Amino acid sequence: MQKYFTNVLTRYEKIRGRDKEELGSPFWDVVVLTAADEAQKNVYEKQLEYKYQRHELPLEVEILVVADPTGPKIGNGGSTIVSLEALYEKFGEKLFEYRVLLIHAGGQSQRMPSASVLGKIFSPIPRGNPIYQMLDIKLAMFCPLILKMPKGVFVTCADDFLVYNLGENHDDIKFSETGFTALAHPSSLAVGTGHGVYVIQDSKKVKPNVPLQVCECLEVLQKPSEVVMYKKGAVLRSNNLKFANGIHVEGKAAYTDSSFFFAHDVSKKLLAFAEENGPLSCEIDAYGDFLQALGPRATSDYINNTSNVSTVTPGLYETRKKVFNLLNKSNITLLVMNCSKFIHIGTTKEYIEYFCCDDTFQAEMGLEKDVFNLWTKNGGQNPPAVRSGSGDTSDQPTPPKCLKLSDTSLGCVMHSYLPTESCVSATAVIEFCSFSVPVKVGQCCILSSCEFKADIRVKDLEGKTPFLVEYMNTVQTLEFPNSLFLHTIPIREEGQTKFVTVFFDIKDNLKKEAPAGDVKRLPFLGKLVEDYTAVTGTDLALVAPDNVDTKVNLWYTNLFPVTDDASESLLLALKCVNAVKTDKTGAITLTSVRLVSMATVLKEKDLEAMLNRRNVLYNTIKCDRNVSPQY
Repeated sequence: MQKYFTNVLTRYEKIRGRDKEELGSPFWDVVVLTAADEAQKNVYEKQLEYKYQRHELPLEVEILVVADPTGPKIGNGGSTIVSLEALYEKFGEKLFEYRVLLIHAGGQSQRMPSASVLGKIFSPIPRGNPIYQMLDIKLAMFCPLILKMPKGVFVTCADDFLVYNLGENHDDIKFSETGFTALAHPSSLAVGTGHGVYVIQDSKKVKPNVPLQVCECLEVLQKPSEVVMYKKGAVLRSNNLKFANGIHVEGKAAYTDSSFFFAHDVSKKLLAFAEENGPLSCEIDAYGDFLQALGPRATSDYINNTSNVSTVTPGLYETRKKVFNLLNKSNITLLVMNCSKFIHIGTTKEYIEYFCCDDTFQAEMGLEKDVFNLWTKNGGQNPPAVRSGSGDTSDQPTPPKCLKLSDTSLGCVMHSYLPTESCVSATAVIEFCSFSVPVKVGQCCILSSCEFKADIRVKDLEGKTPFLVEYMNTVQTLEFPNSLFLHTIPIREEGQTKFVTVFFDIKDNLKKEAPAGDVKRLPFLGKLVEDYTAVTGTDLALVAPDNVDTKVNLWYTNLFPVTDDASESLLLALKCVNAVKTDKTGAITLTSVRLVSMATVLKEKDLEAMLNRRNVLYNTIKCDRNVSPQY
């Protein structure tokens, strides 16, 4: 599988910055990125401009960003319908001659906050020069399948990978000319409880050792219990099955969902539905509501199950019933991909696991540990040539041994500028960072967009944090404790650019809720919010979210200080973290500093400042200037 998929990515590399015709086979006619709102749409469009300017995308491929309308959350099913409307408005009947890649990329990314501002679809991937982003992977990932598709829409999400091998003898395998064709992957029953599960008609005919097989689907289950999987006949009969190319599932197995395709007969149905019913006022899921309506055994019973619906709004049940009736007669075919692995990478733990620890996945995807970075000596003076993750490296220095905290391999460092004396643990990820002094990064850490320049004057914060001035003048190494997430974000405050470094323990659950009056009991940094307020001298009333009547979580809790400078922001964040971890009351005080939540940061983000910073860092690395970045 490694050789096959490496070839897939290598072929796509040929058309980065070139005409798509150079691929020598069909490619997407249109690509759509969905966005949660107009603000996120603007963020995406600006980043696409940068990618086109740098020749990182295939030419002659139109990429549209479609925002959800204002109002109630409409889900990715609603986003699919809105995207079809936008496509039809732009292309008219010509739309039905196109192969469309639809990537659901909206959302706040609460489980991976470093992607919250600029979006999961623009998250860095450790390969390539210039470095890949998830969008590049998505454009490349399905190229062999395009050959099998008629005109229609292929639906996927922004935070997962699919590694696969189609095998050699698959000329007779095609996507259905009508209705839906879904990709199915062998998984454990535990995985199936969190995904869609397919019930295959005549499962006795399934051949696990065949890389790719076309099967008919009786019905689609959505996050079923193991009991339901057994009852419905979704569980394969044998234990510990060995699938094609060495894929192995311990215990019982079932086939789970990932991406799916629908032909343009379905596009026309959904467009007619939109015209007849007007704008959606409730949440419709592309997997839960579209796919569960399919198959000869499908029933509408699921429309009353709202466990996966974030908000039950008026008209939800009626709309779900209409969608069921609209799609129920559409056929569904399965491409059973026995030689495939579906990998979700939308959480901090997954980010570390797959970029630092899973050697097999890294080999299959051609990922590296040291990608598009500039390593310097003596605090940025006379830096060596750029070492990147691809291209001829014969005249480039090898990573110094001091980059290792132990005999294990280096962690993952991407698109960053830092001294060679730095120590990066094997399970740490650094991205878009710039440090003028060596850093020592502990295990299970993520550092994103952090900056430290030792030669800058730091404001005294009205005399409340004088240690910062002293520390700035004497610091020789920055140390980051284990299990820490740090991400620096510029915001706009009263017409000025300010900085916020958000910090969490990797194990913190930003969605975990507590009663509105009990914010102090929320787990934070391995302890509780009340411990944080105690050591920083902060009033709990100032930390508690504004205008919350029922429940609170860390996402809306005002925990993070606002500062005038990015380096100052990072230092202050580290001081807060260390104070909590060591219970040093009085070591830091935040009484005169404005505190904001992650939700507030997203509202006040300074997009231009953030993109400009990354652009300057890009040019510094690319051009190998003999000076440290100046922002």
